Amino acid sequence: MSSLLAPRSSPAPAPAPPPPSHLPPAHHASLPAAIAGADAGTGAGPGITHGSPFAVHAYAPPSGAPGFAGDRAWDKGFAFDGPALEKRSVRLAGRRETTDAVLSTELADKIRPHLPPLARLHKAWTLLYSLDQHGISLQTLYARCEAHAGGGGGGALVVVRDAGDALFGVWLGDGVRPSKGSYYGSGESFLWRTSAGGDRLHVYKWTGKNDYVALCEPEYLSFGGGDGHYGLYLDDTLLDGSSARCPTFANEPLCAPGPHRGGTVAFECVGLEVWAVGPS
Repeated sequence: MSSLLAPRSSPAPAPAPPPPSHLPPAHHASLPAAIAGADAGTGAGPGITHGSPFAVHAYAPPSGAPGFAGDRAWDKGFAFDGPALEKRSVRLAGRRETTDAVLSTELADKIRPHLPPLARLHKAWTLLYSLDQHGISLQTLYARCEAHAGGGGGGALVVVRDAGDALFGVWLGDGVRPSKGSYYGSGESFLWRTSAGGDRLHVYKWTGKNDYVALCEPEYLSFGGGDGHYGLYLDDTLLDGSSARCPTFANEPLCAPGPHRGGTVAFECVGLEVWAVGPS
């Protein structure tokens, strides 16, 4: 009876709730591998064989996906520009069999790697003008080259042979055309020459020191200039020419050794061709 009259003991108070937190609960599976006991070398925890985006090293997706290759193996879009392409010889079109040739296929293949990437894609070069095939006329040269440029053609390669059997010339991304009193041409242009034996090609790129790339007047053709010199010059007879070092291309005289005055070397032109490199 006394036990029935004894006061009941009050229940123990409930534990206080934890302080509120804005952070998600820590979970072993969501911790970075370095914290969750992962192997630092592989970036995966015990028993995990696949990669983890929380690895301490740079993450790379698994390579087992069909058609997937790592970044280093990606095709950046220049696969066509490989050695296999440039091993295919240039086809020279439009020159008659009876024409005295100036540019050979072997020389064209040496020049081709120095052209801009898009110009290197063209498999065939088309003859625009030949001193032997079309006659000795600067106006004829301009007319034939302008017709090509007017049709949306690409660049042009000028090839000269002098009386000393030296071969040299210029590449013009804008083609050959009358310049009407002002220089024209882009930084893709360059002067070039072959060595005495013809086995080596020397290329003189645009230096950026001036914009005197091409000046084509009714009385002459000239490429490169500054300091009173032309890198390459031909008069309207297409017979007498000269070459000198010029700031535009920082070139050596292109022609064979001959009479010179003030750094300018004169030469006699015995062969001249202009080739279209691009749509014809």
